[in-house]
Amino acid sequence: MRKRLLDWLSCPGCGQELSLVVNCWEGEEVVEGALHCDCGQTFPIIGGVPRMLPDDLRKELPYLYPNFFNRHPGFFDTAAINNQNLAEETKRATINRFGYEWTHFSSYKCDNFEQFIRPLPKHFFSGKVGLDIGCGAGRHAGEASKKGAEIIGIDMSQAVDAARRNNFSNKRVHIVQADIFNLPFRKEIFHFIYSIGVLHHLAEPERGYQALIPFLKKKGSIFIWVYAYAFRKVVLEILRSISRRLSNENIRRMAYVCNLLDYGILMNLYRVMLHLPIVGNTVTPYVPLRVKEYLAHGFHVAYTDWFDRLSAPISNYYKEDKMHDWLARSGLNNTELLMVGDSWWWLYGER
Repeated sequence: MRKRLLDWLSCPGCGQELSLVVNCWEGEEVVEGALHCDCGQTFPIIGGVPRMLPDDLRKELPYLYPNFFNRHPGFFDTAAINNQNLAEETKRATINRFGYEWTHFSSYKCDNFEQFIRPLPKHFFSGKVGLDIGCGAGRHAGEASKKGAEIIGIDMSQAVDAARRNNFSNKRVHIVQADIFNLPFRKEIFHFIYSIGVLHHLAEPERGYQALIPFLKKKGSIFIWVYAYAFRKVVLEILRSISRRLSNENIRRMAYVCNLLDYGILMNLYRVMLHLPIVGNTVTPYVPLRVKEYLAHGFHVAYTDWFDRLSAPISNYYKEDKMHDWLARSGLNNTELLMVGDSWWWLYGER
């Protein structure tokens, strides 16, 4: 954590400013320490990442980072931690699944950020401060920073550790572990907020969307990508009814088999067609967007995405009328709704 992050942070409980206690520096970064609030809340800084989680989730940290708490006892009464103090099961399962995903697949390389920002003006990011909701391993945050933005990436899971490693030398990217419904930031401070492929995994996606708007500056922008309803995704729920009951390791094995079939048949069939005279140009306009993407990005990217599909405890898919309802209830101006392929809705609005 760099001290500059204090310009944006506040207590997620009461909204007051936070005081910093440093136990260990690494260059310009606070690697270990704590953030204190006068209301009595204390948030540890572990591995260079402020852990700004609600009480029930924060109390799991001693089990995840025992070495830190052995060195710095007293953050929590660990003897008092039990299942009654933990967050609701669905949220904990989500943290577990995505924490595993972005730890195990932290080397995921898929240069598709340009696709996600294509509807935006060319110099949209330059000179702005933005918030990346559900940053995962920090890939998109790093790309946004290259376009001139300073980015704070948040994630509820241990994916923040991968995000910090992947952006360690990037002074324009800051990583915070936080919950979308208890954001630890001052109101009206971000020029833009985005969330790519995350909100549809919440138990209450629209409430998550609405919770972001107060953190935008006036005339600030928010854009999100969520799953569109499609028949193949309904069929996917049959597989997910099985996979959601499995361990992370077994989901990974299931994802590998699914990808062998999917990639081996569809992507390779399309590859063959591309080399056939006339046929390639004829079929290309009708080939699903994901087939073209995975052919370009490779087997490992498709494998990771299969794990993502199969592991999420919740996945919501939306039809056009629901997306219009979100925008109508948001109170935002200059709203736009676009469907991309048969897979995604892109929602945009300005405060």
